[in-house]
Amino acid sequence: MQDFVIQQALKSFTPKRFFNVIKSVGSFATSMLLKKPIVWGIPPVITVEPTNRCNLDCPLCVTGSGNMTRVAGRMELQTFQKLIDGIADTVWYVIFYHQGEPYLNNAFLPAVRYAKDRGLYTETSTNAHYLDEHNAIRTIGAGLDAMIVSVDGITQATYEKYRVKGDLQRVLNGIRTLVAAKKRLRSKTPYILLQFLVMRHNEHEIPEIQALAKELGVDRLLLKNIQVETYEEALEWMPKSDHFQRYQIGDSDISVRGGKGVCPRPWLSSLVNWDGTVVPCCFDKNGHHTMGEINNGENFVQIWSKEQYRDFRDKMLNDRSAIDICKNCNQGFGVWV
Repeated sequence: MQDFVIQQALKSFTPKRFFNVIKSVGSFATSMLLKKPIVWGIPPVITVEPTNRCNLDCPLCVTGSGNMTRVAGRMELQTFQKLIDGIADTVWYVIFYHQGEPYLNNAFLPAVRYAKDRGLYTETSTNAHYLDEHNAIRTIGAGLDAMIVSVDGITQATYEKYRVKGDLQRVLNGIRTLVAAKKRLRSKTPYILLQFLVMRHNEHEIPEIQALAKELGVDRLLLKNIQVETYEEALEWMPKSDHFQRYQIGDSDISVRGGKGVCPRPWLSSLVNWDGTVVPCCFDKNGHHTMGEINNGENFVQIWSKEQYRDFRDKMLNDRSAIDICKNCNQGFGVWV
């Protein structure tokens, strides 16, 4: 099945998109070498936020915890179409999630279909509370390539400790419905990835979630570490297993593991919030580093080349520690060398 995913992704790789990837990677490498922000091409990967509203109150999520300072709303299909019309020939991969539950926006699946009609690879992440028969068929019909489904417990008590207001049986039924619809319609997509956030209260359930993934018939299981903001949150939620600890915990504070060197994201990806505002990456959850707005007379290519973006890349190259949203991120080129 992994070979199928690669084949599916490569279907979206036209010569023009491939050349854009080469230019983007080359501009990042050149910027690293010269310590000067150079930009060629546009980002191959674009994240789009269908909505920042959610049906759950997950305590470590900006939306669920009530710490979202951006106005809540849903992206209009016209906003997405304007974005894609300007970059479809060169962008390759569209990720449909940020803060919020995508299925709360009725324009989400039409947007996926619009992207697929332009030959783009598409992915989303969902809590699966809206995967009824109707939405399962619509999702397959839209052509969605991949879907991450969050299941963070194998009992209702374990699941709802983090997925507050969530219904585990509704989620599992939704997954089974989608798997069955794929078989009935003879569709290999969407590729379903079951995601399990490893936390202190559920880490003992890893063997059982592995068995559940097989029983459900999903394509892959993802075991993922969690992100916290404070020392107190780390003590409450961080698993005891060192393998899944994102942070080094001290006597009174925490420090993220990794996050070394220059991060390639400001050269290789970008994020568009539901209202059309453009930010550097998913760690800017409240839009503190807005680079422009595609609903304000600007197109994405113009925003990508603006002075604000250049200044952000310059700071990334020369003083990453001064960027607030990078302090809790473990990404960076230095992790790999």
